[in-house]
Amino acid sequence: MMRKRVAGYVVNLLMLAYLGLGVWVVMRDSAFWGAVYIALIGFSFVVVAYAWCAKCPCRSGACTHIWVGKLTKFLPHRKPGQYTVGDWVGQAIYLLGLHLLPQYWLWQDKAIFVLFWALALATFLVGPLYACRGCPNKHCYVGKSRASA
Repeated sequence: MMRKRVAGYVVNLLMLAYLGLGVWVVMRDSAFWGAVYIALIGFSFVVVAYAWCAKCPCRSGACTHIWVGKLTKFLPHRKPGQYTVGDWVGQAIYLLGLHLLPQYWLWQDKAIFVLFWALALATFLVGPLYACRGCPNKHCYVGKSRASA
């Protein structure tokens, strides 16, 4: 369990690093769009926590993503089960919004662009390969992809 928790912290740090990099690169050019991006980050995490994490059976204490499980305690309770179209839309808001909005500014500096996507890719590899291993949420797409591999 401790190894999974460490992986969860690593995932959180990687995510903070690439999102922070995105905020920094947007803010360098536009305080308005930087503020929009910060608001989108906050909104997206609440949406994904409600749409996805609130249905996870380990949210009450065994969540290896640590702070997301804690965030769900402040959200309405949802029964674990199949994810709905609305849940998938929530996940899409998170994935698309957080990753697409800063692209214009990232592309202006190719090294920052590459660093952003390297950190994002590392986040999306460490999570499923280490932090999510053994998670009892049989409805999560990450768990399904891991089980079939």
